[in-house]
Amino acid sequence: AVAPQTYEGGRTLSSKQENNHFCINDCSTTRIISKLNLEALIMHNLRVRSGCVTETLRSLTGLRVLDISKEVTDYGTDSSQEACVDLPLAMVQVMRDDNDACWPYLRSIDLAGNSLANMGVDRAADIVTLLLQRNPRLERVSVLATPLDGHSYTVPVERDVQIINCATRSQAVMALNGYWNTDRDAFTAHALHCVYYMLQSGYDDFSDSEVAECAAVVCAALRKHLHNLGVQMAGSACLYHLCKMKRISRLSISAVRKCVDRCLDAAETYPETTQLQKNVWLTICNDYLLQLSGINFYRTCKVALESMLINTDAGVSRMTIAIVSIVAPKMRSQDARVLASDVRYVKHLVHLMEQNLSKAFHFGGGRGNSLYTLKFTLSALWNLTDDCPATCVVFAHENGIGVSFDILRLFQNHNNIQTKVLGILNNVAEVYEQKLLMLQNAGYLEALWCVSCLDGDFTRVDGAGRNRAVERSYFAAGVLANMLLCENWPHGSHLSREQVNERMVKSIRKWPMLSVPMVSYRSFEPFVRILNETTLVGAQMWCLWGVNHVLSHSDANSVSMGLVLYFSRLQVLLHACRPASHLRASRDVAVSPS
Repeated sequence: AVAPQTYEGGRTLSSKQENNHFCINDCSTTRIISKLNLEALIMHNLRVRSGCVTETLRSLTGLRVLDISKEVTDYGTDSSQEACVDLPLAMVQVMRDDNDACWPYLRSIDLAGNSLANMGVDRAADIVTLLLQRNPRLERVSVLATPLDGHSYTVPVERDVQIINCATRSQAVMALNGYWNTDRDAFTAHALHCVYYMLQSGYDDFSDSEVAECAAVVCAALRKHLHNLGVQMAGSACLYHLCKMKRISRLSISAVRKCVDRCLDAAETYPETTQLQKNVWLTICNDYLLQLSGINFYRTCKVALESMLINTDAGVSRMTIAIVSIVAPKMRSQDARVLASDVRYVKHLVHLMEQNLSKAFHFGGGRGNSLYTLKFTLSALWNLTDDCPATCVVFAHENGIGVSFDILRLFQNHNNIQTKVLGILNNVAEVYEQKLLMLQNAGYLEALWCVSCLDGDFTRVDGAGRNRAVERSYFAAGVLANMLLCENWPHGSHLSREQVNERMVKSIRKWPMLSVPMVSYRSFEPFVRILNETTLVGAQMWCLWGVNHVLSHSDANSVSMGLVLYFSRLQVLLHACRPASHLRASRDVAVSPS
């Protein structure tokens, strides 16, 4: 219990408190009256302006915990002009005036943020040494953000003592452990900065257990202090170094999930803070991380899309688009449709297509970051338009079809870019209205023909086992297969429906079986619809080849096994008979028995 305390401003604290813990944080006081049974005194940020402080401190013989820390992380920049009592120096004065004076039960003292008499490292060390030698039970001394913060200190007594500072990596993590679950944001941020510098300069010195502990406590601090920007900046920088490239493999999957969640929390809370956004997306933009199971792909994709809309920074834009392109196909179909239904995302991505097409045009085919951004923008749109007619309509209304054909013409020597564009157009062509829109422009049909999208060296396989020419030809044929369903063929076109059909058949006959999957399907609906609506051999062959490819790589597709079995046992066999009969009646078109 304590006697009444008088504060400036006329406030009074009752003396009828029954506990022995007294907290007077962030106040200015003229008088402290003690009781012998006071065990914990928290005077964080307290400025004592006058009074017989030494006598008061001398009488607190029952103290076990004393906190006289200051809310500063650089003791040399305390700009207060008030004449206040130096509490650490007052304690030293008590011990110097009386060689027997001590606090026999004192176990913990927090000196963080204090200048320790403005005497430098040696003088500060002398003060801590005196405190340890004269107080036999003192086992925890915090000197964070003091002259001793970054300096090794040799404990002068034989008992176990924790010195809380940032002299070593273990002490920095210990300091963070000691402050993250308190209301001391400044000390939490300071400890995080120290951990960051340790990770930046000496990550390889961290053991696996230290890495795991570091990740856990950093995530805990970020969650506790979500609304403190300093903590979020320092903590997200720590996560970047913990998750950087192959380093992330040292963390458990559950730890990685927590790292991602804390990053997404920060991105959502501070959408316009560019540097924090960079920290977040640099951390998450990691191939290993984005392949892990258990990551919330929907939330990751949504937050990335929102950041992409808000931030104009080119680096943030590139990273968020890359992340969307990677995680979008990993989402559940219903989640993908929810995201794709937000027209803001599609409009922005089409705008990026136009923007990067313009840059590529002026630089003669694109280079550097614009080409990188264009590729990931196309991948993102390819996934967002998949099985989502409403998104395809928005894409078309925003001139996405026209921009896509412009890209096809400009990038005739870029199989990868052409394949992505054709993948998007393949999705769009599945929507009847957009199919008609394409056919109304004879130039679109002729562009598919003239840029030789159906042709290529189908024997060439790259280092990853991918046959890029077959992939491009497959998606071009998919666009044409959908266009062939339209009753009204464009009168202005120099190409007849029969010419297109025959050209498709000749190309498909040359496609080899692929050893690796080239595309993932969520359903067989695109194939079923075409097979049910046309007798044209080229369109049917495209469907059957596609279904065969999906069945050959069913583990890489999202089609349910029930549909796979049903389709493989019944519908493929039924429709396979139809093109065979048509082909036997044609002298010019033939297919191999396979």
